[in-house]
Amino acid sequence: MKGEAFTVDIPPTIYFKLSTHLFHTFDKRQPGEVATQAIRTWLAAERGKASGRGYQWKSLFLPDSTELRMHYRGDYYYAKVEGDRLMYNYEPVSPREWTLLVTGTVRNAWRDIWIRRNAGECWLRASMWRSQNSVEALLPYAERRRHARRSTD
Repeated sequence: MKGEAFTVDIPPTIYFKLSTHLFHTFDKRQPGEVATQAIRTWLAAERGKASGRGYQWKSLFLPDSTELRMHYRGDYYYAKVEGDRLMYNYEPVSPREWTLLVTGTVRNAWRDIWIRRNAGECWLRASMWRSQNSVEALLPYAERRRHARRSTD
């Protein structure tokens, strides 16, 4: 099946809008490449949604495959939600335990931990995720900044 092509029905208006957008933004990709990437992104989002499993951190639910990051003394440390557990170095931990393991001191995990629920999203502080209204308001702007940075790299 490798290298084979299949046809997918796309309404002409959508194809025209995509082609026009690619032309006006000087994007050299073909519409088929963009459609393939869009389908991959959609499948990844659906895959993350389907399990219904995740880690409950007080009032915040972290879906399966959510990534957590903490910056301490110039290094980044990562943990990940696997099934119903938060895992760090192949061991289940709580957010507080994780901050203690990394820093050796008592820290405010809500302030020090950054969360990314999907690979396409940007990192946001856990305290922002705790207040869902704050995240909903910030996500469009955070994504805009991320895309602007990528276009200038």
